[in-house]
Amino acid sequence: MNITKTNLLLIMIIMCFVALVGCSRDNEKKLNLDDVLDVHKSQNLELEPYGITGYPMKLNDVIPEVYSVKLPGSEENNNTEEFIHFYIFNSEKDRLKGAKEFSGVTGNINSSTFPFPYEKENILIIYWSNSNDHPLMTEAIETALEQLN
Repeated sequence: MNITKTNLLLIMIIMCFVALVGCSRDNEKKLNLDDVLDVHKSQNLELEPYGITGYPMKLNDVIPEVYSVKLPGSEENNNTEEFIHFYIFNSEKDRLKGAKEFSGVTGNINSSTFPFPYEKENILIIYWSNSNDHPLMTEAIETALEQLN
């Protein structure tokens, strides 16, 4: 088998192209917790790290960062403190798996709070509202997620 310089060069170019295409898939944009917290705070939401209390729901092997959230000026004893779980996945594909897992268990949740999930790129946010009919933070969370472009 006789390989000419032209054929060898062509094979090397094709191999480089294949390697570049494979690497570009790993470079999808990933959001981090700081990005998400910054845009939520820009909506005047008061976020406080809550730590891990009880057993926060693990989704697709990711344990959420749990924050209490309230609107500025709301009284602490007025039952306005609510919670947000921030799931930071490695990829959008992993987030999709986590969201599917969450939707599979929501029917079994027996809680006094109501989950409102939001998804963007590799982030899954679950806002736990005290009210199913009038969630206080929905508009602020939606606006914050729009700012993550």
